[in-house]
Amino acid sequence: MLAGCPAAGSGTLCALVKVLVLDDDGGTCRLLQAALGEAGLTVQTFGSLLHARNAAASEEFDLYLLDLSLPDGDGLTLCTSIRSRSAKPIILLTMRGAIRDIEEGLEAGADDYITKPFDVREVVARVRAQLRRSLRPVQPIDGNEIRYGDLLIDRQTHDVFINKELVQLSPKEYEILELLAIRAGRTVSKEVIVDRLWGNPEDVSEKILAVYIRRLRCKVEQDPDNPRYVQTVRGLGYRFGS
Repeated sequence: MLAGCPAAGSGTLCALVKVLVLDDDGGTCRLLQAALGEAGLTVQTFGSLLHARNAAASEEFDLYLLDLSLPDGDGLTLCTSIRSRSAKPIILLTMRGAIRDIEEGLEAGADDYITKPFDVREVVARVRAQLRRSLRPVQPIDGNEIRYGDLLIDRQTHDVFINKELVQLSPKEYEILELLAIRAGRTVSKEVIVDRLWGNPEDVSEKILAVYIRRLRCKVEQDPDNPRYVQTVRGLGYRFGS
């Protein structure tokens, strides 16, 4: 859709890229709108869950930045609704720092989370990282299909099929699956996965990675408790296939 946009590599992102910001604090909305606007993005801010839900239902945004605690509901409900119909990145803003709360957000389909209070420069950096992954141009590559049993990974389109049925994966879920698949049969350590896909191991714990692995298995495995594709190598990491 935005293959001509320089978002994937330039310091200034493309104004065609639209971001939805949901936060009931007006000051936070203005701060994020200014910072993301300076980065070249088109930003729409909303102070209530109702208004944000209506906007998200009427048009698709390229990234969603959602507060969790709102006067008229929980941002997790909107996160779940968006993820059910879109693979666009979702970042949660929350004062809930407990691992369980973060896990719930990731289970609902979020790709990343930022705890309050935050440095606005960190928010912009996280937004850039998510957009680079989701808007990167498709490049022709050799061996652009990976097949294993009933599973097919199309590395050009980032589509995944099980028995020829399309599986809806989030960008992060796809990245984990592809990273393991191109190293089929070899163990990939948890540290390598975090370093390759997040870039800053301090931002992601093994528990968070485990949440993504569980979500991925629920989507691609016939029996997530006895995985065929995404296997655990106890004490080391994960492996694709046998």
